[in-house]
Amino acid sequence: MIRKQSSSYQELINNAIRKLVIIITLSISALILIVVGVQQYAQTVHEANGQMMSLYRSNIDDIPGFIQWSNQNNRHTKQSTVIRVKTKKSSITATSSRTGQEIMTTSTSKKFINQKKFIILPGQHIVYVKGFGLFLFYTKKDSDTNYQLWTSLNRLINSLILLLIIISIIVFVTLGFGTWWAQQLAAKLSAPTIELVKEIHKTTQDPEVDQPTLQVPSNPQEIKELGQAFNELLKTQNQRLQHEKDFVSNASHELKTPIAAIRGNIKLIKRHGDKHPDVIPESLGFIDEESLRMQNLITNLLHLSRADRAEFVLEKVNLSTISQQIGQQYQKTINHKLKLQITPDLHISGNSDTLKQIIVALLDNANKYSPTDMPITLALEKSADKISLAIKDLGIGIPDDKKQLIFQRFYRVDTSHSTEIKGSGLGLSIVSQLVKLNNGEIEVLDNIPKGTIFKVTFQELSHT
Repeated sequence: MIRKQSSSYQELINNAIRKLVIIITLSISALILIVVGVQQYAQTVHEANGQMMSLYRSNIDDIPGFIQWSNQNNRHTKQSTVIRVKTKKSSITATSSRTGQEIMTTSTSKKFINQKKFIILPGQHIVYVKGFGLFLFYTKKDSDTNYQLWTSLNRLINSLILLLIIISIIVFVTLGFGTWWAQQLAAKLSAPTIELVKEIHKTTQDPEVDQPTLQVPSNPQEIKELGQAFNELLKTQNQRLQHEKDFVSNASHELKTPIAAIRGNIKLIKRHGDKHPDVIPESLGFIDEESLRMQNLITNLLHLSRADRAEFVLEKVNLSTISQQIGQQYQKTINHKLKLQITPDLHISGNSDTLKQIIVALLDNANKYSPTDMPITLALEKSADKISLAIKDLGIGIPDDKKQLIFQRFYRVDTSHSTEIKGSGLGLSIVSQLVKLNNGEIEVLDNIPKGTIFKVTFQELSHT
């Protein structure tokens, strides 16, 4: 199957304008031709009718009478005519044209009178006379006289042909100029688009490096908006690329530490295990601890990868019941006092498994960064049509300039205590992604008098 080649923006504009010029020119030309033709035809009919009525009212029965009528009434006619007056006494035939008037008897006018005639339009009195052309034909008859009049339409036809030739010349000239103008206009209109495409090709030559901002033309408005939108896309792509680089770098760093510790302790056992067997249990303990740390890191990386690609159907869940169950179970595993302030029977549209994972991860975070003698609060309440889930601690707190950074992968607020507080720095990144998948919003607030509040807001689901 042969695929049709796509047309360029310039070609489409050029073809559209050319068609528009042709349609407009032909429409105006046809309108002029019709108006002029109808006007001249109506004028010819009016003159022929006037002549016929004047001839009929004159009661002509001889040549002198016809000459007198002709001199009075036929001097201003612009059309070639043939008139025949037939009485019982005689038959008079006359022709008039631009060159003059000729009056003939029946014997000398046989060529026209006896020529075969064909009716073209009966209602319009149009006939064709062989060898002479188209004529308007009128006839009237009284008791003694028969009046016949033929008015030639050749002058009208010749005028229309001349007008048609002039219009054709105008059409060709207009079409030529219109084509040139269409090309110039199309080139001008498509120039910003072509420049934008060139800029895009330059920026996409190496997808592994940060993409520069495009030079956006100021006109037309549509191209300007397209360029600005593409710059926003490039900015997002650059941020995503930088995040991926940071992710790989941080993951490598986090994995390098436990691997180095494991390798160091293995070498220690190899070198001194035979002579100092007491180092073996201690080294194995370090190896076990670091391997567990590496296992947790890999597990969190898998959770984060799945959260980025996760798609699941949200359903009606009772968030009050889920929060109550998690809180009661979690209290048994920590030394902190866990306060539960849960409003009953609050429903949202979400996924129960990921909602449990969110609550547990936020409780783990509060547990890590809170002194043991300070309580943690798990609260769930309704405000207007929103449901707010909050985990409050009285720990070290988070500075305002770092409240958004904590959801980045591997980020920690207090790096000096990173070795003391276990974790990979991925928990809040996973929480942030899971909150989005449940159509929620998460924010970090200051707790009073100290500490942090992680507040997750959901849309309430009615009981129906």
